[in-house]
Amino acid sequence: MRKTRTAGTPYPAALPWTAAFLLAALVLLPAAEAAASGYGRFQRTGRGTAQVGALTARSDDPSAVYYNPAGIAELDGLRLAGGIDFNNATDEYSSDTAGTIRADHVIEFPPTFYLTWSDEERLGKWAFGLGLDTPEWYRADWDPVFFPPRFDVRLTDLQIWQLHPVAAYRLNDEWSVGGGLRYYYGDLTQGNNARFLVQGTGDLFYPGEVVLDGKANVDGYGFDLGTRYHSTLWGFGAVYRSAITVDGSGDLERSVRDAPLDPLASGRLDDILARAASGFDVSLDLPWEATFGVWFAPYPELRFELDAALVGWSDFEQTFRGRDAAGGPVPRTTVQSGWDDTLSLRLAVEGDVTDTFQLSGGIALEPSPVPDDRVSPAWFRGDATVYAIGASFLFDDLTFDLGYSMHDHDSVTVTGQEPGGVLPVRSTYSSDDKVWSVSARYRF
Repeated sequence: MRKTRTAGTPYPAALPWTAAFLLAALVLLPAAEAAASGYGRFQRTGRGTAQVGALTARSDDPSAVYYNPAGIAELDGLRLAGGIDFNNATDEYSSDTAGTIRADHVIEFPPTFYLTWSDEERLGKWAFGLGLDTPEWYRADWDPVFFPPRFDVRLTDLQIWQLHPVAAYRLNDEWSVGGGLRYYYGDLTQGNNARFLVQGTGDLFYPGEVVLDGKANVDGYGFDLGTRYHSTLWGFGAVYRSAITVDGSGDLERSVRDAPLDPLASGRLDDILARAASGFDVSLDLPWEATFGVWFAPYPELRFELDAALVGWSDFEQTFRGRDAAGGPVPRTTVQSGWDDTLSLRLAVEGDVTDTFQLSGGIALEPSPVPDDRVSPAWFRGDATVYAIGASFLFDDLTFDLGYSMHDHDSVTVTGQEPGGVLPVRSTYSSDDKVWSVSARYRF
């Protein structure tokens, strides 16, 4: 699948002197829209990674805190699970004029931790759990010198942690319900370059370029609700996760990359940066999600699960307010994403090879929420097919889980993202992502 759009030149031909103090706020706005999303992480722990996150219906280990909190009602005693993921994304931009440019290759290490407790004598049919994981963890860092669309977006880094206390109640031997509070906190970093003309000696205009980076600390609250039915050979699960608005504030760092050759114009550029916005406030919506899953076992040693996840990306909205050098507000701007809701399908299989060894795998279809006319250097990955495989090693009360998944994204073709020229330049984004997960489960 290939996508095409036409975009205008992302930087102004000349900078009005009277609007100089708005510069930093205005040039960050294109980055703000796309930086809000990132890929929502739908795989947790080695077992979840190996099964493309299709555990909504089974949810029979401590990672149920994330996959379906109703599942912890079926876990007896005190249980602990924890692990780490290794995300290894490769993103490339190519065109006839720029050649091929690869984004900064950074291996990310988002962790997971889950704790559950149930005690029929003390708690009756109640169970409680606590999770700490990373629902949003995304980075795109393009070269600040050679990447042509750097005037639109150059850096996007969204790292969100989730603290997640949950409770569940066992209605009977087959049904349970659960839910919890979700506290999101973390950082949103975004940056881009700005190129414009500054008036200098002899009323001539000279080109200059600056680099701007803004980092904000953000947080917000939400909730989730789940239900689960299970029998010997099949089961059902459903989870609703509310939308969460995270907001916060940060400071803007700015520096001159290419100063105008004329001394007067160079001095005026320094004055522009001194007057520019010193910080910003940001508010962004992360979408709601409804996930449904069904599992069945043709025989007890082999289990299949099919999940469907509907995510409300069309409700995404971002509000941006800059602050000038004296701390006063810059006029508020609301950015609508115009993205599409998505429906993901995830199929997993898990089989008992021996009493102490399990093999698992899965395949998922993960569509991009970004329509053709919204592709940007911050959000550029196309629809993905995810392939996964893994294994579990069971030793009495201790289990080790290993998982690997490959995210194969469609290439995305755009036009008009490179400045200058008579005809818009055709360029292509291509991406793939590999995830290795290692985790352990322990029953005390």
